[in-house]
Amino acid sequence: MKKWFLSGLLACGLTLGYAANAFADLIVGVVDMRSAVEKTESDGVLKKLKKETETRQNKLKASEKKILAFQQDIKENGAMLSQEKLQEKANEYQQMMVDLQKEMQTYEQELAELQAKLLGGVQKKMSEIAADIAKERKIDLLLERNEGGVVYFQPSFDITDELIKRYKAK
Repeated sequence: MKKWFLSGLLACGLTLGYAANAFADLIVGVVDMRSAVEKTESDGVLKKLKKETETRQNKLKASEKKILAFQQDIKENGAMLSQEKLQEKANEYQQMMVDLQKEMQTYEQELAELQAKLLGGVQKKMSEIAADIAKERKIDLLLERNEGGVVYFQPSFDITDELIKRYKAK
């Protein structure tokens, strides 16, 4: 029994030693894709998204103003209306609010789809370039700075600037 225990202990020690050596040879890189997308702007993707967002926000603000004006009208003239007319106005107001919420949800969904469509191509190209850089530098593990939970890294591990330079060159 003692012999098995010692054999197991020796095997664990050798395994841990081998794993430590494997990690010692590991080359890690870090890339900030969000920053790279923001800094390139070569495709005008972010400008297009911003413009579309502003257009939709303006439409929503116009709808909100219309609802506020309707609400103000009910407050000012509500005393002069019959109970039946007041109920009609209340129902109309509720329907306007429901329509505004639907419009907001639709805009959110459409903007998310547009963002995925426009940024998807850029991110795919950047991922390919990042993979090429990793292969050239013989990087074993490339982490995305914002998504990978990276807290600290040596600045020499960061390939973001090179990624931006190569993306702009293509």
